[in-house]
Amino acid sequence: MVEVRLLPQPLFASPHTMCWTEDEYFASYPCVSSYLEGFGLQVDVSGDFRSARSYLSLHNHSQGTYGNYRGFIERLLLWSWIFTNKSALVLKRQDFAAFIDFCKRPPPNWVGDVPRARFIRGGQQWHYNADWRPMDARSQARSWISEGEFRTAGYKPFTGTLRQLLSICSSFYNFLHREGLAAANPVVAARPQHGRCLHFEHPTRNVLNAQDLSIVLHHLELHASASPNGERALFIVAAALYLYLRPSDLASNHETVPIMGAFSLEQGSWWLILENRNPPLKIPVSGAFLPYLVRYRISRGLSPFPQNNEQTPMLETVHGRPGLCDRQITGIVKTALIEVHQCLKVSGHSDVDMEILKSISLRWFRASGAKLAAQVRSPADLQRGLGNVSLSYVYGRYYAE
Repeated sequence: MVEVRLLPQPLFASPHTMCWTEDEYFASYPCVSSYLEGFGLQVDVSGDFRSARSYLSLHNHSQGTYGNYRGFIERLLLWSWIFTNKSALVLKRQDFAAFIDFCKRPPPNWVGDVPRARFIRGGQQWHYNADWRPMDARSQARSWISEGEFRTAGYKPFTGTLRQLLSICSSFYNFLHREGLAAANPVVAARPQHGRCLHFEHPTRNVLNAQDLSIVLHHLELHASASPNGERALFIVAAALYLYLRPSDLASNHETVPIMGAFSLEQGSWWLILENRNPPLKIPVSGAFLPYLVRYRISRGLSPFPQNNEQTPMLETVHGRPGLCDRQITGIVKTALIEVHQCLKVSGHSDVDMEILKSISLRWFRASGAKLAAQVRSPADLQRGLGNVSLSYVYGRYYAE
């Protein structure tokens, strides 16, 4: 391994900045320009940076989706520049295989304890946050208590994280190839032959079984009956569980606010149009979700079902302001789960139940819903419900034992 001469630094800011000109971007983020200049002329980092911004501008309609694409592409570029002294546009099969190994076992100075802000504002410009790292504990396949324990045990990514990295990097190289910027896709070349998948040592993300889901939903419903905030949390959880929605699907961004009119009745069946997905996604609405939609709307003084082209915001703040961001949505669910935790504690549930509840997130509910649906739905049918994922991912994640 070559000597590491530069520490990793964030390259890409918020989604809307991907549409700025390069001069506008560097004027607001001069630290990025200085960082790129630090690599000298032996590696075409500017060309990589420019190509990556063009690619990310195609995926900046949803904060959550953009964040995933940005993180993996940024990691690829930084690794290529720092560890191989090459442009990411010229990587070969062997190089990309080494990158995958690196992502499984990154050095400690690439991994943070918790997510950190990428940049810190100073006047009219933004500067690097010294505490930011390309990877963090959210994407590892184990829990840990202290920084010391984490550093000792090391970083072990989820299987799903590595699959997502492969998918996004392959999409990036396909884009480069179409634009005439890369001769081949090293991700495809690195895949084993005979239809075998890359082997990952670490387990997939946790899911809740039907019994645990029933307990959690029951207490969320009790909490919702006594609180408008609880009704909102129950609606969000039900959307993740039965419609497999991510926080970004329900979150507002700088351009749009999801509205109730996204639900539409066509020939006796309900559908949901997700405009934030790229391209927009039309998914069937599960019958199990409809009672939660009805009770949530009634709690807000609305008719039981959405009207055609209804402009009512899907989510609002407690003060009635339309739209919530990803962080607010996550916080609402976390607060409701704390209430469930207290109820279970009073009811005498075991300490194991308590510990599981501390780890639950919307990602758990989405994965749990898909895992249960796999018992009665075909892989192709479930793929349509999940949206922009491959059939092989759906089968490996939810059907293969």
